[in-house]
Amino acid sequence: MKKISFLLSLLLSFSFIHAQYWQIPNANAGTNPGGLNNDAEYPVGGGLDATWATIQAFSATPVWSPNQTLPFAFNFNGAAVTQFKVSTSGILTFDIGTGLAAPSYTKAALPDATIPDKSVCIWGMGALGSNDNIVKKTFGTSPNRQQWIQFSSYGYGTNISDGSNFTYWSIVMEESSNKIYLVDNRTGGYPATNQVSAGIQVNSTTAYSVATSPNLNFLAGADPSPLDNSFYTFNPGTQPPFDMSVSEITTPAYLAMGNTSIMGKIINYGTTTITSITINYKIDGGATVSSVLSSLNIPSLSAYTFTSPTQWNAIVGAHVIDVWATNLNGSNPDANPADDHKTKTVSVLSENVQRIPLLEVFTSSTCSPCTPGNINFHSIVDSKPANEYVAIKYQQDFPGVGDPYRTTESVNRRTTPYAINSIPRMEIDGFWDGNASSFTGILYDAARAIPAQYKMDGTFNVNNMTVSAKVKFSPLFNTTGAKLYVAILERKTVQNVKTNGETEFFQVMKKMLPTETGTTMPMVAIGSWDSISFNYTFKGNYRLPIDGQTGNIINHATEHSVEHFYNTNVVAWIQAADKTVYQAINLTSLTPTSIEDFSTTINTIDVYPNPSTDLINVSMDLKSNDEILATLIDVKGNVIESKSVNMQAGKNNLQFNTSALATGTYHLMLFDSKNNSSVHKIQVQH
Repeated sequence: MKKISFLLSLLLSFSFIHAQYWQIPNANAGTNPGGLNNDAEYPVGGGLDATWATIQAFSATPVWSPNQTLPFAFNFNGAAVTQFKVSTSGILTFDIGTGLAAPSYTKAALPDATIPDKSVCIWGMGALGSNDNIVKKTFGTSPNRQQWIQFSSYGYGTNISDGSNFTYWSIVMEESSNKIYLVDNRTGGYPATNQVSAGIQVNSTTAYSVATSPNLNFLAGADPSPLDNSFYTFNPGTQPPFDMSVSEITTPAYLAMGNTSIMGKIINYGTTTITSITINYKIDGGATVSSVLSSLNIPSLSAYTFTSPTQWNAIVGAHVIDVWATNLNGSNPDANPADDHKTKTVSVLSENVQRIPLLEVFTSSTCSPCTPGNINFHSIVDSKPANEYVAIKYQQDFPGVGDPYRTTESVNRRTTPYAINSIPRMEIDGFWDGNASSFTGILYDAARAIPAQYKMDGTFNVNNMTVSAKVKFSPLFNTTGAKLYVAILERKTVQNVKTNGETEFFQVMKKMLPTETGTTMPMVAIGSWDSISFNYTFKGNYRLPIDGQTGNIINHATEHSVEHFYNTNVVAWIQAADKTVYQAINLTSLTPTSIEDFSTTINTIDVYPNPSTDLINVSMDLKSNDEILATLIDVKGNVIESKSVNMQAGKNNLQFNTSALATGTYHLMLFDSKNNSSVHKIQVQH
């Protein structure tokens, strides 16, 4: 028995000695490993999801965190581990009893005598800034959970993170697979000369480093989402000769019906160069469609983009595509079947309709970072045609006293559905969440490139203080649970100036119809149209709150904060329960052809000549002195020119120059001080 125990002990010791790791670089992956963590990368208290737990704050000199317990069984280098601790210099160790001090903020090549045994390293960061924290969170469900350890808003070495420069890296341990990932999350403000030493140190003589360490450059940019992330995978064991994985299905998530190509990307994780494979796919668990791809050349750790020669005849509806590869180099089986398959749910639409992106910005006139956020936002959208996108600004109740035009609805929209706790913050069609300063033309184009899931049309009318709207819609696929949201916006406001330097605010949300909770969409057959109408009258008089605090905000039951009703616009969008926006629209402005009741102010109004070529004359006979606002707008509701004139009782005249206007239809809107109005259709001809 002693001999058997000795042999078993020797065998186990031999396996531990020869345990090792092999690496997969996932540079510019554009996602996080496994896709479980989609949280935005923000500082603690500055936007990071509150479910992350801080385990160690900043320190002028490197220190270890308290010991942490893993939430699941995990093996490091072939041996079970249950606890770990992390240094403020980027080292996670399972050797919790080590007597070694926390390694310095100056990186070096691995292995290094100052690093404890059984350690995972992203060495070269430093927690010298007051907002530098080590945080942790568990993602997923058993038996496929991930334990994330993130170095949040860190600096590099002794280059302190001061708000204008920052970096985020993470160490991830994965249940069941025992894989370790090093994730390059986010860096802004630092040059590429700030580098790290990344890898696994088994002991003082054995380490597995990412190529180019200790001078590994960061690849991720300042985007707080995983869209620009890279990561490095450390697999336990020895790299097999044949291991092929479908890493991505690139067939679009939204398709027009008819013949469709099944496309994707496969990665060769084996040591053998792959020259042929059989690519297989199923739709909704149906029959397997197989095609042989030959004359390939896919070296180890290289990717190959494939297209199945056999197309799928897609029909309208939601479908699950399952893709996998077999018969590597003829008849060789895959050594790791667990990562062979990739699935993707796609929606097949009855037709391809241009998407109008919904761009929602949460901001405040008391928020200093909101100023560059709004500047960046407008630098991109102001050059686009106004009907190409829908933009909404929701003024908020923080920081400080908040924006005077904050409303209960604007705050509720922030919390539901988006759970936003920092500004400036921006949502694109409910799928991109980030700082408005990170918004780019590439993101704008990507949003427009996704087909819409609904057709939409609609009109609105402003009559004194009453806004009427009608939204028409037609689904392009079968869906349930979506809601229609409608918002009245003021195109430009100037009275809510506070502390951040902005003096003009655009597309400010004033009221949602009926409220911010939206209207449940009726069931409508594909290709059929339905509509919902809304009517809202603003109450009382204009009031400018002193700030955005709860006790001072506008009470819609008795008052309003609309500076000029002629300057309002109405937008609508359809959004699913999972936050996905199916389509958005700027409603077309309709104006009445009859003159409103000006009998208390004006005897007569004459607008001539009509059609006009060079000038429009506006002649008014006033009963008493009054301030008259005259605004010329186009058919989309865009303001061409606006004049506010104090007029005397009797005959008065105004002129608008139309010589530079394009031939077409325009509307002249007249308002007196009591919000009586008159709207006149003008034809411009050249």
